[in-house]
Amino acid sequence: MADIRDFISCLKHSRGEFAGKSFELFPWQQDYLDKLFNTKREDDTRQYRTCFLAIPRKNGKTQLSAACGLYGLFADQEPGAEIICVAGDTQQASIMFDAAKQMVEGNPTLSSMCKIYRRSITIPQTNSVMKVISSTAGSKHGYNASMILFDEFHVIDRELHDVLVTSTGARRQPLTILVTTAGFDRQSICYQTWQYAEKVRDGVIKDDTFLPMIYAAPPEADPFDEKTWKKSNPNFEVTIKKDYFEKMANEARNSAAKELTFRRLHLNQWTQSESKWLRHGSWDKCASELRPPGDRPTYCGLDLGSTFDTTAFAAVTPDSDGTFDLEVMFWIPEENADQREKEKVPYSQWVKDGFVRLTEGDVCDYDAVRDWILNFCASRWVKGICVDRWNAVHLMTQLTAEGISVHPFGQGYGPMNAPTKLLENLVSSQKIRHGGNPALAWHASNVQLKTNEEGLCKPYKKHSHDVGRIDGIVASIMAIALASGESNTDYTEPEIMVI
Repeated sequence: MADIRDFISCLKHSRGEFAGKSFELFPWQQDYLDKLFNTKREDDTRQYRTCFLAIPRKNGKTQLSAACGLYGLFADQEPGAEIICVAGDTQQASIMFDAAKQMVEGNPTLSSMCKIYRRSITIPQTNSVMKVISSTAGSKHGYNASMILFDEFHVIDRELHDVLVTSTGARRQPLTILVTTAGFDRQSICYQTWQYAEKVRDGVIKDDTFLPMIYAAPPEADPFDEKTWKKSNPNFEVTIKKDYFEKMANEARNSAAKELTFRRLHLNQWTQSESKWLRHGSWDKCASELRPPGDRPTYCGLDLGSTFDTTAFAAVTPDSDGTFDLEVMFWIPEENADQREKEKVPYSQWVKDGFVRLTEGDVCDYDAVRDWILNFCASRWVKGICVDRWNAVHLMTQLTAEGISVHPFGQGYGPMNAPTKLLENLVSSQKIRHGGNPALAWHASNVQLKTNEEGLCKPYKKHSHDVGRIDGIVASIMAIALASGESNTDYTEPEIMVI
């Protein structure tokens, strides 16, 4: 049986700046492979049956994992070897497998031994196969895996993991390699495995079959200190350039959302799925007096709450210097406002100051909202109104009948991502004026960010039963989306316009 390090040295990198060059192992990779494959039991089989490799992006984990899979296919001397590459979706699952295919194609000896297909590599002589599957595939039963390579394990569900791992039961020395960056779902099997790995590493739990390899910044570490970057990234200044890290860090300093992504993907720190949207004090710095609208066009957003909640109408007016004026009006049923007063939300004062309007009874009067919007549009050059489609069909129809350009706007990650980041950028750079609207400031303080696996974000409030509302910010984001699609700003991203 060939030493895996010798086997990998015969391969060539398939992508990046090392593409076409021989696979020269970095020190951390040599240490990792030596422990995983060369630590043996008395019967000369491998000691480790599971390896948990947690490492930030851009450290070469995908290429290395692909090479390990090829070793399992060609050199592990496992009869009828079955190597499975698996990830959360088909595209991600194919990344590791495609890297393996390109390595085989770049090695005449290996390519002469096998047949290469779109989703598998087979060796007829040994009846061995390397294949790719995703969590979206059909039944995962019926496998007889000798090696399983999980890529981005933090998006894998428990059922998929359990079904595949139990398929290795008949193998002589099966190996499951769990490769991942940090995530944010602390109920996931990945987080539970991460905690287990830390306990094995620290000697709290004794498990001679489990190899923990964790490269991550400690929770208390300064995320902007170069020492932290080096500690969590073994390939820092090798495959990861210092200037790239400096750029990412500078962006993270000025954005709560980007700091969240930076810590999770580049420092390998588990974060919460929610984070405060704005840095402390940044909103208050934008409380400058609004400029007269003059003949400038205005773009609007309407978040129509349920009949007993707040409704918010936002108007964004860009100026020629790249700044924006933001005006927001709120409506709330009178009886609901009384209840919120008991919960220490000062609606009565906001009503006196003209930032909130009351409607009679315990449900919102949408006719009153419509009439106010029509009067507003009659006094301004309103180019259009983005409206949250939920619960708003009737009002949208009425506004359209009055000649107003109405755009239904989805509340998913796709539509909300870019304008949410745009509004955050405008606030952090003090390029937006909101006139010190205290009701809007309260809504801004309640916003949390939820980020998905693609790094897209959207606003939400932490608990649905909280008294804290965010409707004013949601309406503002929709207005910003419309404004950024038609105005000349540095932040224009018209592709977000799902309207």
